[in-house]
Amino acid sequence: MTTMRDLRDMMRPHLYNPTGYLGAQHSDHLATAAGIDPEDVIRLNANENPYEPLQEITDALIGLPIHEYPDQDLVRMREALSEYTGRPTEQIIAGSGGDEIIELLTKLFVAPGESMIDCPPTFGMYEFCARIAEAELIAVERSDDWEIDIDATTEAIDRTGAKILFIASPNNPTGNLLPDKDARAILDTGIVLVVDETYYEFCGETSAGLLDEYENLVVIRSFSKWAGIAGLRVGYGVGSELIIDHLMTIKQPYNLNIAAESAALAALDNKAKLMSRIDPLTNERKRVESVIDELPGISYSPSTANYLLMKFDGRSGDEVYEYLARRGIFARKFSGRRLENSIRVSVGTPSQNDMVIQALQELV
Repeated sequence: MTTMRDLRDMMRPHLYNPTGYLGAQHSDHLATAAGIDPEDVIRLNANENPYEPLQEITDALIGLPIHEYPDQDLVRMREALSEYTGRPTEQIIAGSGGDEIIELLTKLFVAPGESMIDCPPTFGMYEFCARIAEAELIAVERSDDWEIDIDATTEAIDRTGAKILFIASPNNPTGNLLPDKDARAILDTGIVLVVDETYYEFCGETSAGLLDEYENLVVIRSFSKWAGIAGLRVGYGVGSELIIDHLMTIKQPYNLNIAAESAALAALDNKAKLMSRIDPLTNERKRVESVIDELPGISYSPSTANYLLMKFDGRSGDEVYEYLARRGIFARKFSGRRLENSIRVSVGTPSQNDMVIQALQELV
């Protein structure tokens, strides 16, 4: 009788029992858990654009040659992004969401056992990629107002020899920006600084102006939020030709599928229409903020994006999450001491925000 080897013993030890990335659940799962119909789910847990895609984008998906492989060199996509960003095509890579660019950069710069710095609370994908890469994650906590602790961060870089640092700007979930002076202080250490500007179109603030000065800077952006095509997964990175050339070499050959590319190109062709949706969402965020300002026991972190991090006095984030879920409103809750009394709520349509406001008013 053949004795089979235990498959678990054959796995890489650090991947045997990993902690996966906890993303937003599908509306069907949320509806089942809440005992409501899927059409009654109000998804404010993933910072998605609450409006349906432009007709021009859906039209671009008709009649595509899906029997053919996509362009592995991303020629049309990189040319269109060059026009949009003002950067040369040689400094641009596109991929399956900003997450793929994060993963590629981690793969390029982090070897097993090396240190990788994280500045929580922030987007969980950085920590996730560090764990998969078998890196030693060094957490440098943000200050009480969620700013990067520059002294502690630069000290950790010097002490550990870490080679790459991801900073979201606006930060997710806190909504604050990375000032250029802080970016420069980090870049001057020589570390590769990746500024994740997934929500750039909502704030209009960017670190891209530093690209000509610093070869060690990469800027990541996404089509998921402003363009409303999160389900197709399109993101891109802008950096020095040296870094981008290596990323293009190690990426999967057909990493951006034909449907995603066509939708992104249509989004860029119709960017004025898409950008016209930004101001209404910003105004809606400000409307929710103005209501919270009058509510006792609730505060929020000033945000430059399409979401608000709300903190509740005397209530846990889990408690508030469940309270909203019973009303069909789904927010993002967090673990960890600093956010245990907080939830993040995406800005929805006016009617969705009305329901959030009513729920918050009745809660207090």
